Amino acid sequence: MPSRPVLPTEPSGDRPVPPGRPGVVPSDRHPTTRDATWPLWGVVVAAALVIVGVGLKSTASIIGPTFLALTLVITFQPLRRVLVTKARMPGWFSTVVVLLAIYGALLVVLGSVVLAIGQLATTLPSYTSSFVTLYNNALAQLSDLGVGQAQLTSMLSSINVSSFTGIAQTLLSSVSSGLSLIVLLVTVIIFLAADAAGFDQRLDRIRRQRSTLADAFGEFARRVRSYWIVTSVFGLIVAVIDVIALWIIGVPLALTWGVLAFVTNYIPNVGFVLGVIPPALIALLDGGLGPMVAVIVSYCVVNFVVQTLIQPRFTGDAAGVNPSIAFLSLIFWAYLLGALGALLAIPATLFVKATLINANPRAQWFAALIDTDEEHRKKRKRDKRSRRSPRPTEREAEPADAAG
Repeated sequence: MPSRPVLPTEPSGDRPVPPGRPGVVPSDRHPTTRDATWPLWGVVVAAALVIVGVGLKSTASIIGPTFLALTLVITFQPLRRVLVTKARMPGWFSTVVVLLAIYGALLVVLGSVVLAIGQLATTLPSYTSSFVTLYNNALAQLSDLGVGQAQLTSMLSSINVSSFTGIAQTLLSSVSSGLSLIVLLVTVIIFLAADAAGFDQRLDRIRRQRSTLADAFGEFARRVRSYWIVTSVFGLIVAVIDVIALWIIGVPLALTWGVLAFVTNYIPNVGFVLGVIPPALIALLDGGLGPMVAVIVSYCVVNFVVQTLIQPRFTGDAAGVNPSIAFLSLIFWAYLLGALGALLAIPATLFVKATLINANPRAQWFAALIDTDEEHRKKRKRDKRSRRSPRPTEREAEPADAAG
């Protein structure tokens, strides 16, 4: 008596599928419980993200410096490994060296910014006569075009050099008032640098329980370290080229604008615009329209060649996010964390990607919307290699088939 055929079942464990054309799902198949709960989970995740966003915005003065300290300690962590493993230095000495290296980098960057703002605040008042002359010439040219001088006077009477000086002084006072954040940053770096000695052991413990999460943390550390290094190197290159161009044009405070170009290079997409406005304004007040155009053209050429053609090839591979996501992350994190959020836009996005996407196999489809084209190509190559290599079960099955 022939045995009754066994109906194939779906991988999800649902009821048997009746025989028919292969690959055709019956129309009367009811949605599974997992399919029915997807919309609800989407609402829950969206609500959770809103709550987290509100919490981040209310604690931005704490979260921002703390996350910056974490990324800096991660960036300098290889220095500790070299001192401990290769130089055979004690742990406490390695911690002190790492702290001095981080504080030295912060001192150079913050000190240069404060010095640049101070020089700007003291230099702008000397261009009062140039600004008045430029203002009167603009009024005369607009009057020739038929625009009434009385209307222009009423609209532009509030614009003077003292207002720009006030802006620079406000920025300087803001830097001074941020001493509390600097103290918090310095303190957090001390504790994180001391705990960094056990980072590898903690990561091994996490890997034994949650290997995917441990790999995601390791990927985040590698990418954020590469991002800071690559951005710093290209920022220094851009700053040197800008200083040379400003010296050739004859713009005052060339070193100051070079420091500004270096710092604004850490801000994705809009950093170039923030870095070109002050030197172009000074060039206009000091030499007229020609030097201002020369400054803008030189900055645009440097930005196109270095920051548009060359740097994205390295930064994109280091960050692993496409330019659209980088720009949106700038707006998002600047809104949540303020000015420090613009600086931490890419590292914060990398952390969210590592914890919510890379650590969750079910969320890998979302990575297709974030990854760069180079990252997609690398993943396709890895998938091809994994498909070409035989699985362990297939290797074990080959001898059995041969024996049969």
